[in-house]
Amino acid sequence: MIEIAFRPDRASDVAVHRQLAEHLAALIATGRLAGGAKLPASRELAFALGIARNTVTQAYEQLVVQGRLRAHVGQGTFVAQHGSAGDAARGGAPAARAFAWDGLFSRRARGLRMPGGRLSDVAGSFPFDFRAGQVDAGSLPAKDVRWALAQAASAGKLPAIATHRDARGWPPLRREIARWLVVRGIACDPDDVLVVAGAQQAIDLAARVLVDPGDAVVLEQPGYFGAALAFRAAAADLVGIGVDDEGLRTEELARLLAVRAAKLVYVTPATQCPTGVALSERRRGELLELADRHQTPILEDDYDSELRYGGPPLPALKSVDAAGQVIYAGTFSKILFPSIRVGYLVAAGPLRAKLLLARTAADFGTGVVEQAALATLLRTRGLERHLRRMRRIYADRLAAMLAALARAMPEGTRWSEPRSGHLVWVTLPPGADGNRIFESALGRGVAYLRGDLFFTDGRGAESLPLSFASLSAERIAEGVEVLGGIVRASLRPRGMRSGRPLRARAPAIPLSPRKEVHDPRQKGRQQ
Repeated sequence: MIEIAFRPDRASDVAVHRQLAEHLAALIATGRLAGGAKLPASRELAFALGIARNTVTQAYEQLVVQGRLRAHVGQGTFVAQHGSAGDAARGGAPAARAFAWDGLFSRRARGLRMPGGRLSDVAGSFPFDFRAGQVDAGSLPAKDVRWALAQAASAGKLPAIATHRDARGWPPLRREIARWLVVRGIACDPDDVLVVAGAQQAIDLAARVLVDPGDAVVLEQPGYFGAALAFRAAAADLVGIGVDDEGLRTEELARLLAVRAAKLVYVTPATQCPTGVALSERRRGELLELADRHQTPILEDDYDSELRYGGPPLPALKSVDAAGQVIYAGTFSKILFPSIRVGYLVAAGPLRAKLLLARTAADFGTGVVEQAALATLLRTRGLERHLRRMRRIYADRLAAMLAALARAMPEGTRWSEPRSGHLVWVTLPPGADGNRIFESALGRGVAYLRGDLFFTDGRGAESLPLSFASLSAERIAEGVEVLGGIVRASLRPRGMRSGRPLRARAPAIPLSPRKEVHDPRQKGRQQ
């Protein structure tokens, strides 16, 4: 009898007979089941796989209708003859066979998918690149970075780097991170710091250590898609809580926690991703109180906290964490460049020990040369000087973005006016076809990430995050003008008229009043 390896995913929304049919179709398509091969009788296969006979019968019937199988009364069920596979079954040269991976994935892998739009939708380079997660490559501190790398690879330091074995991270870097975090209000020792491969690994480690399949994990909506991806990989049940102009809606969270336990709450309180709002002081207190009452840890992603252009700096949530319930994650990617892949965690001792074990199970540490160079940049204040310069540059570009939106976008368009970060969250006018606008924009050289990428429930097609980090003020104005023309053209057949932007009184997505950020360039220079 042909051996068919199949494991049903009973937690899936897809019926088991359809899962089996898809698996058999993959075996046929890859040549693992050759044309003319006889399949096991339904009773035999059901016994071998531990499923109902009717399930096998339904799967066979589905594939017969599709033309992949043929059934003969009294003889059995056979794979239909298809090209080279059939030739091989008739005695010809054996065809090369692919491995049928789709039927062998773990349950967690089967559920692993990118929320909303795909990052590959905007692969490549574009004249007007508003994609999130970028920096201004032309403003990098090249001289300081070259010098720091040379110092790291110097004859005096290279032997220590070559023999470094501490998975917690390069000791001089952990010391400098502890000093760096003083400005965020966090008092910690180097031993409290765990160096990781960027904030994304910090999120993944927290998911590995705390989340069991089926556990509820709370995320902001809209929110960071990388966090949703990491928690989905842990087979968590993702629960979205809305965001307004004070950040996470803690009253919604309170109602949720009153009826359902959550294993973790993930937030970006300094600069909410992607709207740019900050979690208010009142809600910070409410969030900590809820977490303490329900014994629910908080994962604080201190996203873009350093890029603040208006108002006083906001301390980290971790700075007022008396109970040790906040897991703090930070990164140097947004200050320098994303590919440096160096971040850090600060967590309570018992949790930090488990995080370190989980990290060691995946890899034995972040590249030490990069860590040593970063330690030098922090110690010599090179990173601090670069950050002050980037605040001025990005404040100018934020002002250019807001001005361009006011000029170019049709009536009914709404957008946030952030005080920090590198994104402006734009919501298209009612009736706008976000999917069609996205495709048209790519065709005109305007790239951005789709708004539904930031939701876990399919919403967001009418919204888009525009990054002002990587383009000059002139290119921002030109690109927004092109985008505005595309939006206006998409609305014209519906009778929409152009005009000045209209601010909704009760927007679904948080929008800061214009008076809050009158001129980001001036506020940025006050820092």
